[in-house]
Formats: sequence, structure tokens, C-alpha cells
Amino acid sequence: MNSIQFLFVLVCSGALATASLRAAESKGTGQHAAQISPQIAKEVGIQSTTAGAGTLERIVASYGRLVPDPDGITQIRARFPGQVTNVRARLGDDVKAGDVLATIESSDSLQPYTVESPLDGTVIQRNVNVGELADAQMLFTVARLDPLWVELKIFPGQRRDIAIGQTVHIDTGHSQHEARIRNIVPSRDNSPYVIARAEIENARGLLSPGALVSARIVVERIDAPLVIESRALQSLDESRVVFVRKGDVFEVRPVELGRTDGRLTEVLSGLILNERYVVDNSYLIKADIEKSGAEAVH
Repeated sequence: MNSIQFLFVLVCSGALATASLRAAESKGTGQHAAQISPQIAKEVGIQSTTAGAGTLERIVASYGRLVPDPDGITQIRARFPGQVTNVRARLGDDVKAGDVLATIESSDSLQPYTVESPLDGTVIQRNVNVGELADAQMLFTVARLDPLWVELKIFPGQRRDIAIGQTVHIDTGHSQHEARIRNIVPSRDNSPYVIARAEIENARGLLSPGALVSARIVVERIDAPLVIESRALQSLDESRVVFVRKGDVFEVRPVELGRTDGRLTEVLSGLILNERYVVDNSYLIKADIEKSGAEAVH
């Protein structure tokens, strides 16, 4: 939908909402409402869902980075000193256990021997070229990149809330993942935090070691008899409201709120189980109602 079509839809929905609002007030209902046809509601992205029971999550926020599995990374060196005569593996190549990475001519026997990968993985470091002398230095690093591990920093003020087995919601910036804390270990450099480690699947190879991530660790779950999505809430006439959908009529409903985890909010009164409320683009309905109210004053 282009900008002209979008503007036309908004004008139409505003006209319908204004007519409905005036009709409701003229009948003495005292309750604001907007009438928007299903077609226009669909065009402007007004979506509704059903109110019901839900689980609130108490969250501890953290951040960290992705790393290879320590059990799936190996540094490969020459068995005997010698000159490198051939290099087959390039940085980023996927290799299988037993694949030849390079060939070296031994300085002692002058016989060639091969350097092979001991595991399936990806070449993440290569420090050798043809003609160079291979001695004790590391030639290749091969790592298994599925799964990866996320290492999260847990500071002293957070430590008592964090435990093995807790669910972690991980955001890489372009994808979201769910995992569980597998272990908690001290930091490697004696920094004033510990590291919570969780394993995440990377079968498609879209995640890379070293990438920074943010995480939400679920430290408590609270069942609530009636919740709504927090993004549905609007402020109107100094009240927190949602818009309840009844056919093509969207009724303003003030609600009393309880606990929230940011994503979901508990409703104590004003809404009943299984009522449909607007969750996406409710601000469009609010704008129409406020506009209609301002016009009525003048």
C-alpha cells in the first residue's frame, strides 16, 4: 500500500470513527467507541487477539558473546619441522575429520607428510603458506560451529537470582533463540562477574563466534488469570485503556492493571476472559477518538 492509499484509508477510518462516536454519545452511553469496517481495519493493520490467562516472567538482563564449544575446537601443528609444500585448506573452509589441510616436507627425512583435520568443523584460523618453515607454531585452528555457546556476564548484584537450568531468551540482533543455562563459571581474568553459559543450535551456520548478544534470563514465572499484551495499552482521558472489538465496533475500555513483565500485563478489572482487544495499531483508534472529541467541543 503506497502513501496515498494509506492516507485515504486513514481518512475513511477517521470519518467512520467520528460518526460512530457521535452516535454513541447521542444515545447517552457515556462510553467512547469507534466503528471501522473490517476491510479498512485490515488495510491499516488493526489486529485483535483474545484476552486470557498467561504467565508473567521476571527477567534479569545480561549481555555477552557467542563462542565455539571448547570441546569442539583444536589447534593443529606440524608433527615434525619442515617446509610447507602445499596448502589445501583456506580460511572459512568446512572440513571433515581426516581431510588433508597441508603437506610438509620433513627437514630430517626429506619425506613429505600430510597435516589432517582431527574433526569435522570450519577453519577459523590459518597461519601458514607454501614455502614457509613449519616448526612449533600453530598452523590451523578448526572449530565445530554447531552448536555454539553463549557466554553471559553475571554481575554480583544479579548472581543470587541466576541458577543452572533457567531459560534464556537470546537476541543476536537479527535472530532470537531460546536456551537454558548449562553451567556457571568464574571469569577467566578475575573480573568481578561470573559467566553463565548456554548452548544454542547453529545448524544453518548463520551465527558466528565473537558476535555480541543480549539476553533475558527468566528467573521467575508468575501465573496470572487474565493478561493482555502490553503494547495494546493506550492512555485516554487520564486512564489506561484497551480497545475491545465487537464486530466492527471498537469500544474504549478503561482497565485496572496489576503486575507486568514488559511483554504481558495483568488485568485486574475492566476486561473479561475471552474478550477480543486490539493489539496492533490501537493508536489509530485512539487518534480518531481524540480527533472526534476535539471536533465535538468546537
